[in-house]
Amino acid sequence: MASHNQTAKKPLWHSGLTLPALLAAAVWLGGSHLLVTKVVERHNADSVNTAAQRVADAHALQLQQFFAQRQQQLRGLKSPQKSTTSVTGLNQTSLQFFTPEQLHVGAGQPPLNFALVDLLKRSREEGNPKPEFLRDDQNQWQLYSARAEADGTLLMSQPFGVFERALSQLDQSSGSIQINQQFPDGPARPLWNSPSQTGDTPRGGAGASVPGTYLKITFTPSTAFAADHSIPPGLVYGIALLGLLGSLLVLWKLMPAEGGAAPWEKSARSGRTPVKKGLRKEELQKPPAIVEQVSTAVAAAPAPAAAQAEEPDRGELMRTPSTEIPAHVFRAYDIRGIAGEEINEPFAYQLGRALGSIAKQSGEDVLLVGRDGRNSSELLRDCLIEGILESGCDTVDLGLVPSPLLYFACARSKNASSGVMVTASHNPAEYNGFKIVMNGRPLAEEKLRELHAMMQTIQFANSRGNHNFQDVNGLYIDEIFNDVALAGQPRIVIDAGNGATSELAPQLFEQLGCEVETLYCEVDGNFPNHAPDPSRPENLQDLIGVVKTERADLGIALDGDGDRVTLVTGSGRIVWADQLVMLLARDILARNPGSDIVFDVKSSRALANLVTQYGGRPVMWKTGHAPMKTKMLETGALLGGELSGHIFIKDRWYGFDDGIYAAARILEIMALREQSLDELLDSLPQMVNTPEILLPVPESAKFALIERLRKEAKFADADLNTIDGLRIEFADGWGLVRASNTTAALTLRFEADNEAALARIRAQVAAQLQKLDPALALP
Repeated sequence: MASHNQTAKKPLWHSGLTLPALLAAAVWLGGSHLLVTKVVERHNADSVNTAAQRVADAHALQLQQFFAQRQQQLRGLKSPQKSTTSVTGLNQTSLQFFTPEQLHVGAGQPPLNFALVDLLKRSREEGNPKPEFLRDDQNQWQLYSARAEADGTLLMSQPFGVFERALSQLDQSSGSIQINQQFPDGPARPLWNSPSQTGDTPRGGAGASVPGTYLKITFTPSTAFAADHSIPPGLVYGIALLGLLGSLLVLWKLMPAEGGAAPWEKSARSGRTPVKKGLRKEELQKPPAIVEQVSTAVAAAPAPAAAQAEEPDRGELMRTPSTEIPAHVFRAYDIRGIAGEEINEPFAYQLGRALGSIAKQSGEDVLLVGRDGRNSSELLRDCLIEGILESGCDTVDLGLVPSPLLYFACARSKNASSGVMVTASHNPAEYNGFKIVMNGRPLAEEKLRELHAMMQTIQFANSRGNHNFQDVNGLYIDEIFNDVALAGQPRIVIDAGNGATSELAPQLFEQLGCEVETLYCEVDGNFPNHAPDPSRPENLQDLIGVVKTERADLGIALDGDGDRVTLVTGSGRIVWADQLVMLLARDILARNPGSDIVFDVKSSRALANLVTQYGGRPVMWKTGHAPMKTKMLETGALLGGELSGHIFIKDRWYGFDDGIYAAARILEIMALREQSLDELLDSLPQMVNTPEILLPVPESAKFALIERLRKEAKFADADLNTIDGLRIEFADGWGLVRASNTTAALTLRFEADNEAALARIRAQVAAQLQKLDPALALP
């Protein structure tokens, strides 16, 4: 047995060092883990992205050499002079020669589309435009270049396979490659993807533009590539473990003999400052100082390259030529259909030629043109203008504007009262179309059917008009600023729904003195947040939430082209357009007694009663912006409105539908009466009603169903109004069924004195509909 005065050391786990050692181990391992996650991973991401960028740059340089060699080879090709005959030469190259007179859509074989006409014209202006990949009439990619000749222009095309051979020479072993084409101000469109590598989980990524082209290459490294350019985490943990073992060894050597005192105990007895026995809890939760210092010195890794959408943008479909002019897109008061399938570039070009001819025949020498923010609108606008100019009519391009600005320009211009708006208003992103004003009146119904026939049959004279651009935004803002008077600084929230009012509406209301919060006020033709239709309650929920959170006085929801509006009160109540018309009617009739007020068949019965009460004449009319405008012109009405949000103000304004101006006038009423919108609503007659209900039916069947309902339905003790569909009037309420002119659906609405009457009327209408078709079940 060892004596008490022996100095043999205790085992570490039996000594007083056990707790400090364990704490040291925990801190060391924790710090090592933090080192890996905060520093090494950032370093690795930076390293991988730097290496990936080098690969992307090398690939871009390799493709640049392909285009340079191709350009040099094409310079030596002789053109088929003064002929549009196609010949085959180097690398399956097809050549077509066009004289200046032949540069129009439909010339040549295969026929030119607008994009090719634009490329050829730019070759004469720019000398050597960048090559473009476009789809041919078989929906296959072709590589096109243009070269100006002394007496014409040469168009050169090659199949995509020629370029694909160059792509196959790129090194694809270290990751995946994507080639996108992006024209100025347009979306990126994928052209080619390398085969995916099985089992790989890509990390990071880098992109590089191919000089002299519209192409961008994106390289996404493979897992193996990432590993080759990274520090393995195991190496860091191994170093950390060795350091831990070394530290424990030092602690073991410092361990006191049995019965002795530890160094910190000795220092305490000697009166010196004691050394801490361990770390405090708050220190354990802090990362080691070395990690903080290093992490601030290491730059954050670049964000991975965004994945490109596999589905081509609708704008791409616009490059697929078609000569069909479908009749069903000519609706009651505008033209509307699927972009790229029903509304495409030959359609827009032919429409432009027809409208230019109509304008000239009616004494108009200029057509104003505007467009909304849809992905297909810019190309359709270009084709439309090309057609108008070739009719000999001049054009003024207003740019990306809401529809009310086109109407404003037509009303204010001294030499132009006609124009075309490229828009599908509140329809989903895949739609597009045209709203037409001719001599200050909307082109609608029978006139649109005549336009369809004209586009199909008439031969248009070839001439050439002049093209100009004009910005009317400032003039529009100034005129409203000088017209509308607000008091104080009302707090408002604007939801533009990513539509055409996204920039203009906030500018205007800030100019009026409002404190403006914006929601979805970035133009995006995909409408990523909600459909651009403020007449649907589900599209207003985000706005309601922000209005409540920000304690705003008013929420303003505008549709895709800004001619419709729905308001939200400070408490989050939705104010439908017929209620807004009531508020405006009280204000306008107070100064203009006896005036006509026009409203559509979907509007509340309380509106007609209020107009009569305030000395006006209520006029119920068909739903639709064109019928409403026409009726207002016929009657000289100072105000009109329909439930979907179109509000027409002729008092102090021009009588067209303008959601922005209508909202400004409501703010003025709030200021003049010194009442909130909630208080103003409470002062109106109260009835129980539903919002607009859409019942989907096939486009080809909806009008026939309404006709059958008129003839076969039985509604006892009810008066039937057939102005637009069927409005069934009971003593205590009413119901409406009509065919929508903008969607494949029936439109329904119900209103009554109380909930019981509302349920009864709704049930009667539903029963009659299901007699016609059992599938017609109300939601």
